[in-house]
Amino acid sequence: EVHNQVHLSSQKNISMLTSPKVFNYPIPGNPTGGILHIYGEAAAAQDVILYCGGFPDGLEPISELAERLATTRDGQARGCYVGVTCFPGFDNKTFNEQKFTGFKKSGFTFDEVTCCVRDAADLLFEEHAKSVSSSTDECKTTFTLMTHDWGVVCGHLFINRAIEERSFTQHKPDRLVMLDVLLFPHPKSNYKEKLRGKEIQKPTGRDNLLSLSYRIAFAMSFAVLQFSEAVGLIVMAVLTTIVFSILKLNPLQDVDGLLGRTKDLKHFLYMMYPYYHMFKEVLKGSETVFDVATMPLDLKETPVLYMYGAKKNVMFHDNRSVALLEREEKEGLSESRVVRLEESGHWMYCQEPEVCENEIRKFLKGGGGGGEAPSGDTQSRL
Repeated sequence: EVHNQVHLSSQKNISMLTSPKVFNYPIPGNPTGGILHIYGEAAAAQDVILYCGGFPDGLEPISELAERLATTRDGQARGCYVGVTCFPGFDNKTFNEQKFTGFKKSGFTFDEVTCCVRDAADLLFEEHAKSVSSSTDECKTTFTLMTHDWGVVCGHLFINRAIEERSFTQHKPDRLVMLDVLLFPHPKSNYKEKLRGKEIQKPTGRDNLLSLSYRIAFAMSFAVLQFSEAVGLIVMAVLTTIVFSILKLNPLQDVDGLLGRTKDLKHFLYMMYPYYHMFKEVLKGSETVFDVATMPLDLKETPVLYMYGAKKNVMFHDNRSVALLEREEKEGLSESRVVRLEESGHWMYCQEPEVCENEIRKFLKGGGGGGEAPSGDTQSRL
């Protein structure tokens, strides 16, 4: 009953939304395989947001929050210009139309997906520029990169490459919003010295088991898919039954309901490719993407808002990074902060979209905290 209520409520909200503008952009091996939904009307002075989710999300789950952020609030907050993209092959409609003829059977590496996110950002700003080209006002925008789940890995890669390789992109994010996943502190951040004397909770043995078991099951299922779709589906069914039903090693709780499920098992199996590529990277032993996929070094220059749901069986963040962001907020070192949503799980933006919207608007404004809906002005600094 809880599963159905959460699912139906989310679907009802999504169905009431206005249709976004739809654009395609090239991905490796497919000139139209990338998809971008744009919400809101462009303005000369505006916050531009690009979102990329992760497994197993296409473009729909974030649509309510995207619509909220794109809406101008009476006398308070100007609507943002919001782009939504996803991992190649994760959009249901595009995948059903093209399947393996349009998407690499081996999936896409994290580097490739990061470049896709960069290209989506270029397209988003290109469309924004077209819309305001006739305006007499000075064009002044800020760029916020918002990511969830596996998208966070690409978000970390994007910002660090944008900072360290100026030729990588013309659009370096001004700030980051990370949803429910947060990776490691930057290796040059001197985090050990900064956190000296602070007790950092280490993952328990069960935490590690919860984190590894389903990832191994998904990675193995996708690996078998490379040889046989039918056998891959059987392996997926067997391994997920063992992990989730027999061993009860589900990292999520009932609050997430049906939000992460799909009726198309073949598509669900294909979307497991990030887990496969994660283990390929880890097994390389050195110079992996996870050496670069870290928090930005200078949190004052690139502040981070991290929001996560408390109702999970295991957290998907690095506790050192959370402690660093909490220190930044407590000591006023930057606009970075952490928001813990007590009544949400992994898909907090579906379960508490209003709270998420308000927290993001406060972050764009340059302050706020406490995880509660604000009162009064939430206008961007623009």
